[in-house]
Amino acid sequence: MQKMDLEFEEDKIKAAVGLPLRDICDNLAGDQGIDLFNNYLEYQDKIHDIYLREFKNTSAILNSLLKSGFRLGVVTSKRRESALRGLKLTGIYNFIEILIALEDSPRSKPEAEPVTTALIKMQVQPENALYVGDSPFDIQCGKMAGVYTAGVTWGISAKNKIEKEKPDIIIDEWQQLLSWLK
Repeated sequence: MQKMDLEFEEDKIKAAVGLPLRDICDNLAGDQGIDLFNNYLEYQDKIHDIYLREFKNTSAILNSLLKSGFRLGVVTSKRRESALRGLKLTGIYNFIEILIALEDSPRSKPEAEPVTTALIKMQVQPENALYVGDSPFDIQCGKMAGVYTAGVTWGISAKNKIEKEKPDIIIDEWQQLLSWLK
């Protein structure tokens, strides 16, 4: 946004994370949304691998969940190419059965379709599923899909914004999720 001389508020940007990138750019830059989108993709491509890291203990928890018989998938508003790149870089790709990216669902978060698409492909009933996310849009999406929801507090959204959506559980560290699942 600085490159394009666009004014912005950091809180407004953080509040939009979780929506599709194109929507965020259009909301922030109006008529210049496509230019912001393209500039962001170019910049993100250069810095992606430098800054992307697994959240603490994620691989260990995912491995534990798999050993306990849980099936794992990822539902994201990211484009498939970008999501795969991040999942492979962090090693998380090795734990998941399915990836539902932006292109895989007719509607995006906070609508239910991304999660319901995953449920259909995995042949899982909503009452047997949990959607874990770090944005209010994740919790809204999961609730509309009829699944249990968990809000993590170490992502981009402030804890109070996650709490406002009333997920079934709020987790500050992965061990809390394992305890809740038991």
